[in-house]
Amino acid sequence: MRNQSLTRRNFLQAAGFSIVTSILTPAGANSSKSPRPKPNFLIILTDDQTYRAIGYNHSQVETPILDSLAAEGIIFENAYVATPICVASRASILTSLFPQQHEAVALNADAFKKNVVTERKYPTLAHVLSAAGYRTGLLGKSHLGDPRQYGFQEGQHTNDEQAFRLAENFLEDASHAEKPFLLWLAPHKPHIPLRPDQKWLDLYKNVKLQVDPNFRESPPKQSFFNQGLPGENFYRDSKGKNNYKQLPAGPPRTAEIMTEFTKAYYAVISCLDHQIGQLISRLKALDLYHNTVIIFLSDNGYFLGNHGLGNKITMHEESVRVPMFIHAPRLPKKGIRCRELISSLDIYPTLLDLAGVSKPSHLVGKSLTPLFADPTLSFRNYVASECVGVGGAKGQGHRMIRTRQWKYILSDMNDEALFNELEDPYESRNWAARQ
Repeated sequence: MRNQSLTRRNFLQAAGFSIVTSILTPAGANSSKSPRPKPNFLIILTDDQTYRAIGYNHSQVETPILDSLAAEGIIFENAYVATPICVASRASILTSLFPQQHEAVALNADAFKKNVVTERKYPTLAHVLSAAGYRTGLLGKSHLGDPRQYGFQEGQHTNDEQAFRLAENFLEDASHAEKPFLLWLAPHKPHIPLRPDQKWLDLYKNVKLQVDPNFRESPPKQSFFNQGLPGENFYRDSKGKNNYKQLPAGPPRTAEIMTEFTKAYYAVISCLDHQIGQLISRLKALDLYHNTVIIFLSDNGYFLGNHGLGNKITMHEESVRVPMFIHAPRLPKKGIRCRELISSLDIYPTLLDLAGVSKPSHLVGKSLTPLFADPTLSFRNYVASECVGVGGAKGQGHRMIRTRQWKYILSDMNDEALFNELEDPYESRNWAARQ
């Protein structure tokens, strides 16, 4: 059995090397004679996009550009973020560490800046690729301060219109340079406030949306649903300028109210899809498309009335699971939907594998490259997430372990939940509460 295991391991390592080689080798080139240019990387990281809010997962969501890219790549159906809250999630993707390791917890990045910027304990993806000869830039939402302080050579915190305009300028410059690039494009969409133009709202004018089976007007009074300090019954997305058409001050919210909100949420995503399409057209016009790996995902999910909630933070699927795909023109298998459990921590080691760059020792994530060759490969037994430090309560918060079939949640009050994800994907039956 040991010899079989070693043989299988060697085979998988060889398969991973083979797929990396095929991505790095120009189409039609003899790999033994031609140089292998390092691939360019375009990471598109949206804000607050739940996994169902994309056309290939929900036929009523109009995202033709993203659907087309995903159909030519590999879709990761079970992609989870290391933490479902913006600041900490971005820090986790950049470091391949959980929040309590890099110490950016909830919306507080102070300790991250100390560990990553000042003391350089954990080099970011941008640090490593910059040192390996990549031109690196971040445009859009940083949430961690000046991107140039945590590894990017260029970077600006901008609104979406500016971000996409500057991204085109970045690509234009890249087309005249010999360096490969990492462009981290971080739109604010579909984060509230939702302000879609009427033409995008009109896409959904005659669409009859149905709320999900786990929709509730108000959440249950259990700790699993709390979005504030431990022991509170606090729910986010209350009334005010941040919400589309002045949502009521938290629950209760009717199905009619949330349906209208959801249409605006989808409209914003459709606008974003259009902007991405324009950028992809520019990528092609500049002859960069054939050697650019595109990684699409969101920093966390979002509740649209599921369980009576808005926002994110808890460990339910709508909050912690995100849409994700990887597109590369020379992937050997395309149009694949991979069902393996994936973590946002896996982005960092995957890109370093594709770039042929050695990995730092601190990485927690795993390279996804073996799945490019065999999407059915058993990749990991479980994926984990945590959301700690909300409201300044250091170390306190929600945690989960998700296997292929089960999800175990430990709440901020140490209450337990257990859901059978295969039979109950909307998480309505807590097996841990059974008598």
